[in-house]
Amino acid sequence: MPRNRLWTREETRMLGAIQQVMTGILLHCLGLLWMYLSLTQTTAFGATYIPLALLTAYPFWSSLLFIFTGAFTVSLEKIRSPFLVSYTLVANIVSACISVIGLLLLSKSGKLLSEYLFILTILELFVASIVSHWASQAKKRRR
Repeated sequence: MPRNRLWTREETRMLGAIQQVMTGILLHCLGLLWMYLSLTQTTAFGATYIPLALLTAYPFWSSLLFIFTGAFTVSLEKIRSPFLVSYTLVANIVSACISVIGLLLLSKSGKLLSEYLFILTILELFVASIVSHWASQAKKRRR
């Protein structure tokens, strides 16, 4: 593999890790907006609609997990150790599973901000899958 392609791949990994952190932050901000709109709708409209994703607090606990996974991936880029590769691999697999659970939750509630959360969750699933693949390849190469 040419050296410049290897450099591009490392930059892509770092971009993926930063993307995970940014996805987590965006999910959290959308969750806060969703909660604000949910709390103020009773005074404005006199009716309440509490979406399933907000009822389960998906935007909050998933965003923390995505930020945590992204932090592990960033740490892996800076400090390469076999233990950190394992932790990053496990964190990305759990993140991908949580993304699938989130997609199922968000597919049941199709109103308001669900579309944005759905898109960000698909993005996190995609990035977590790619980083998991790279981490498993790195683990195989160490052996």
